[in-house]
Amino acid sequence: MKNVIYSAQDIRKSFGPTVALDDVSFDVREGTIVGLVGMNGAGKSTLLRIIAGAIAPDAGALFIDGHQISFGSTLDALDKGVAIVSQELSLFPALTIDENLQFIHGAQRWQSIAAFRKSARETLNQLGATFRLTDRLAGLGLADRQLVEIARALLQRPRILILDEPTSALHAAEVGRLHAQLRRLRDTGVGIVYVSHFLEDLLDICDEITVLRNGRCVESPDLTKADKLPRLVAAMLGDTPVSSSAHKDDEAAATSKQSTFAPLLISGLQGPKRLKIEELSAKPGEIVGLAGLVGSGVEELFAILFGLQPSKAGMVQLPSGGALPETPADAVRAGVAYVPPDRKTMGLMLRQTIGENVISVRTLTQGRDGFVPDRSQLARTASKRCAELSVRMSSIQQIVSALSGGNQQKVVFAKWLEANPSLLLLDDSTRGIDIEARQEIHNIIRRLNRLGLVTLFYSSDPAEIVQIADRIAVFADGAIIGELSGEQKTEHNVITLMNSSADSPPPFSIRLHEQQSLAATTKRSSPIRFDARGR
Repeated sequence: MKNVIYSAQDIRKSFGPTVALDDVSFDVREGTIVGLVGMNGAGKSTLLRIIAGAIAPDAGALFIDGHQISFGSTLDALDKGVAIVSQELSLFPALTIDENLQFIHGAQRWQSIAAFRKSARETLNQLGATFRLTDRLAGLGLADRQLVEIARALLQRPRILILDEPTSALHAAEVGRLHAQLRRLRDTGVGIVYVSHFLEDLLDICDEITVLRNGRCVESPDLTKADKLPRLVAAMLGDTPVSSSAHKDDEAAATSKQSTFAPLLISGLQGPKRLKIEELSAKPGEIVGLAGLVGSGVEELFAILFGLQPSKAGMVQLPSGGALPETPADAVRAGVAYVPPDRKTMGLMLRQTIGENVISVRTLTQGRDGFVPDRSQLARTASKRCAELSVRMSSIQQIVSALSGGNQQKVVFAKWLEANPSLLLLDDSTRGIDIEARQEIHNIIRRLNRLGLVTLFYSSDPAEIVQIADRIAVFADGAIIGELSGEQKTEHNVITLMNSSADSPPPFSIRLHEQQSLAATTKRSSPIRFDARGR
């Protein structure tokens, strides 16, 4: 058994009444890669922040080489040999790669700038980077920026390296090079903590895995077993999963008969990157969940449907009866609404009022209010829409940035409802909001479902997709690899299928997506209205 170089013992951490970690113990051994996994809210991020020195535990102790220590900051932890590569990159786009790499804690310990640059080039080469040290970071894509962040951590020569979702933006070849570098680093005696939602990556690289569930450590799967993936998923989820209620399918079928929207039909669609969809359809009044890891193709599909990226081939019929839009403005006029994951940069005008945000699409893009809009009428319209969605505000003249995250997201929904869409693209639309606000957003989505809109719903939380979707199309490697409905629509099956591929099929039988023959109907022109009770 290898020596433990870092140990977190009996860690407890609470945030108000919420217990994030409860009696958690976690060891990092010399020359070992240990995986840390768990569902959203399991406590992974809190544990990482504690062992990296960002926050202090309420109870428990940290040890390095058997000596109890405490950290005042992440820099204090770095001085003791603990480095972290966070999921949120901390780089400077205006600087060159060289300047970003030099801007690290302890860079002054190098004998010369020439020696530093030599080591930097070697490290980047080992990671498979093709850019030059003199290139500006602003000109790099997300994957290359991720490599710069990882190289910066490696140049600090840590004893314990923490990697939080290091492959989230990397392609398969880059992942392979990173793993090769990590194995070389492990063989020098460095202890590595590896956190990822990509379970296949974890099983490929890790020597052992710690599973967190509801803030506690649970029994980890035996990595020598052939069925280690389903065992890992079961450990993460706990009890045997059950499918969501099947009555949604009946509701969707009833709604589709009443709706005057056409179905969404996609055939032979090829994206500019890796997306290839043979067949996908969604009926009016149906919520189709889209599940997949980062880079699986869901983001590319949303970008194409909203006119942010061009397609290379294929046919798309929108619920409004129109064809694939070429620009976002075309998409809006064709009845497509897009609720992005980052409401602060893509969803809202933060310096404008609530009222101005609510009427922005109908007035500016659709031009429905004439050359000189009636401000008093638009104010009444915005107020009514906010009342329907129960937006908590002082008035519609309040600046939208002053609202809570959940109420900001309601304003995003209000803006799109006022545009009278027929297709709703929800891209992680409840990310970063509290439980109460999330439930209110779910209620809004279900109301729209009953009004006959076509909805494509993605969430980074598979449990949320299972909860709200009528059926789920699972993406991997740019394609739909299976569809789950009825009793098969469980969180366990979604996660397992997300981590499968053509080379590693899931350990259960799935129904591959089949195009349903749906009769096109005419577009509804009346505006979308419902009261605060959803009637």
